[in-house]
Amino acid sequence: MMKRFLPLFLAVALTGCATAQVPSTATAGGAGDDHPGSVPVLLGLDPVRQDLKLSSLQCALLDSLRTEYKSRAKQITAIGMADQDASLRSSWDLRSLRKKFNQRALQVLSSSQQDRLRQIERQMLGGKLLSSPKEQQLLGLSQQQQQQLAAISQSSNAKIVALNAQSASGKISPFWTDIKRHQIDSATKNQMLSVLTHQQKKQWLVLSGQKMGFPKVHDPNADTKSLFEGY
Repeated sequence: MMKRFLPLFLAVALTGCATAQVPSTATAGGAGDDHPGSVPVLLGLDPVRQDLKLSSLQCALLDSLRTEYKSRAKQITAIGMADQDASLRSSWDLRSLRKKFNQRALQVLSSSQQDRLRQIERQMLGGKLLSSPKEQQLLGLSQQQQQQLAAISQSSNAKIVALNAQSASGKISPFWTDIKRHQIDSATKNQMLSVLTHQQKKQWLVLSGQKMGFPKVHDPNADTKSLFEGY
């Protein structure tokens, strides 16, 4: 059963706090992130590293980036727990931090590894990757479809903000906060994918490439637990 749920578990971890707390930027002249999840965290997963055939030097560089990213993200998140205004400010700071470290992590990869990583992102993030301007352009989304995706993102973010407020005030336990965040995340992915036409969905499937395997994690405390820290 654990093997069955592992891909979903990892996808939630990659988009949990970092993307959930960030206000939608695909509105009123803004643009979504091309990488809505944390690339350093994604590249810290053993299955991803094995798939990309990363060298020991690349792994060492990425480990250093991931540690620095998580440390700084923890500090920003802690500040954002003060009140709702602080939460909004920290959300923008987290988005800026994620964008910066995503770029640094991508520079460690070769062009072919970056192409494969994009396929892996499509598989793991699902519909949430449709907030990426590059993905929208690649699929030829209409202006109406882009507006629909922006509306879905705004609605999802509003729900997450409300959920975080309940969690911060102690009205809901961390366990149930994670459960509800997962439910919102799953619904958002499905809603975003439903915006695509049948032909666009077929194209999306082709662009996702060969399905990635998720071998058994031998040391869950080393690789799985760390996904949630400072993310």
